[in-house]
Amino acid sequence: MFMSDISIIERKMRLMAQASLGKYGIGFPEQLLIMYLNAHKESNQTAIAEALEIDKGSITKTLSKLEAKGLVSRAENPANRREKNVVLTPAAGEILDAMHESYRKLNDILLGGLTDEQIAITCESLSIIANNLVEATQDIRP
Repeated sequence: MFMSDISIIERKMRLMAQASLGKYGIGFPEQLLIMYLNAHKESNQTAIAEALEIDKGSITKTLSKLEAKGLVSRAENPANRREKNVVLTPAAGEILDAMHESYRKLNDILLGGLTDEQIAITCESLSIIANNLVEATQDIRP
């Protein structure tokens, strides 16, 4: 039952996140990359792939989509010509604003009907579960 509920939550959250930015043509994988780059300001494709646990080919494909939309730019790393550094462009600001609003609404839906105490217990429990999985998968590579 627990795994089924987690699966439903993950699928429905992804569905809502994708639908909320449909007018921008930004899918969920693209949202993940935008969030990562917003948090890290500049990164290379290998670091992004490792952090998001997504294969490099998928990262390259998703970055190409974002680049075509003018939301990211890639440039050769002067220290390593085989490596591309990636940054968000100023045009990504509107998308980030829409994402923040969308995720705020999603958060309200997710936590609707829960008391502050229930929210705190849920957040603490999920944090422990996430940490357990991080520890258990340290030596596993996607």
